[in-house]
Amino acid sequence: MTDDERPAAGPVTQVTQVTQVTQVRHVTDDVLAARLRFGVNLGRLTAATDPGPVAAARQAEADGFDVVSVADHVGSSAPFVMLGAAAAVTTRVRLRTYVLDYGFWNPGLLARDVATLDLLSGGRVEIGLGAGHMRHEHEAVGLPFPPYQHRLVELDAFATALRSALDDPGMVPAPVQRPVPVFLAAMSSSGLAVAARHGSMVALAGALQVPGRPPGTFTLASSAQTQERVDEVRAVRTAAGLSEASFDVLLQQVVLHPDPEHVAAEWVAEDPGSATVADVLDSPFVLLARSAAEAAEELLRRSRLWGVTSWSTHTPSGAALAQVIATLRGPAAGAPLSRQPG
Repeated sequence: MTDDERPAAGPVTQVTQVTQVTQVRHVTDDVLAARLRFGVNLGRLTAATDPGPVAAARQAEADGFDVVSVADHVGSSAPFVMLGAAAAVTTRVRLRTYVLDYGFWNPGLLARDVATLDLLSGGRVEIGLGAGHMRHEHEAVGLPFPPYQHRLVELDAFATALRSALDDPGMVPAPVQRPVPVFLAAMSSSGLAVAARHGSMVALAGALQVPGRPPGTFTLASSAQTQERVDEVRAVRTAAGLSEASFDVLLQQVVLHPDPEHVAAEWVAEDPGSATVADVLDSPFVLLARSAAEAAEELLRRSRLWGVTSWSTHTPSGAALAQVIATLRGPAAGAPLSRQPG
């Protein structure tokens, strides 16, 4: 072959470089997918014959979820009783409060419950705390509900006291984990400034007060607002000399549907004025996609962008998120995982 007959090197080199970049990205995505943890709420116990939460815990473990969680509300199931039941019928999933309203608890007595459950479950407990947002629940049980900024000061002190109690070498019963993971959830700038100082993971609640609407009327944070909040958390931790935080995100809804815009429109119709279809489609706290594969790619994109390592959702969206987990992890979706937050 003469020199004139040889193929030009440029295009071949470019194709090779593109292939190599694609391969690197696939490897990077595989590593990221392996690091992600997924959680689902167990729902509520509504009757003596209702097996829902216990069956949900078994199903969550079988579906490959890494975490089962319970909320903390007056008029709903007791969180540690629920998690104790989940611990008894599972062997792998971690047990998370998501999240406890600090105003319902005493840090020393809470530490006793946490340590007991951690010991009984073989070291699977994760404790999420929040400032609370439902005044009527506090009033219903005769507890004070201070202004938000006051609650943040108390939450900061509460988290510090809980951490101290759990780390006490004389704690009886002694928790298996040292330390037991404790994290805070918030979405306001002031709330996240507190959350950033406690634990290696920060939970982004996603809900923001709607200006001009009654307190407790929320809308979902946008992608731009989420970026601002993530940057604020990183700045607080850098200034304090702390390691880079990882983030948990609560997906308010996960829907796999041929027409995501239609689903978003139904969401908006349920609460006119709180958001637009474009707002819902943009928010990182909703996952609407045409297929599990499309949803998986979108979660990887969000994880890369904001440093999210934990994705959680409510009970009704558990089945859809399980499909996304299977897509990300392949046939080994149910393989045991035991990573802590971070």
